[in-house]
Amino acid sequence: MNSIIKKLIHTCAFISLLMLANVQFAAAQDVKRYFYQGTVDNRTVRFYLKQLPNNCGGSDTYQAMYQYGKGKNWIELMNQTDDKGIFCFTEIRFTGVLILKKSTKGMQGVWISPDTKRQLKVNLTLQKLTQKDIEELEDRLEVTHYENFDC
Repeated sequence: MNSIIKKLIHTCAFISLLMLANVQFAAAQDVKRYFYQGTVDNRTVRFYLKQLPNNCGGSDTYQAMYQYGKGKNWIELMNQTDDKGIFCFTEIRFTGVLILKKSTKGMQGVWISPDTKRQLKVNLTLQKLTQKDIEELEDRLEVTHYENFDC
């Protein structure tokens, strides 16, 4: 009797592990990543956008960052979006705002300074991502977020 109970416990634990792995795999499949290159007022930029399913239902959530040129410093973006593909990205520390319209080929819009005196044209083109690109961008997103929000 004791060995039957142990087998049942092991079987239940194994099934639970499989179910958890399946849920995590399904959730990972729902994540969409977009990488854009383009310009803000003729300055070269790289832009990373990560779309995550909302586990509580409702609209997806997004994480984003961008950088000028190919430097090491990325600017993390807080964001809001509507159901028409229009995003409002606010730079951490409120150094600027990007209002962009997403299309299948890229994103276009404007960068606005906090005092609204400077408004610069933004044009981003969607790029293909390799697995290596994804790993590097995900690492950079994690480091950038940690740098901005670590106590």
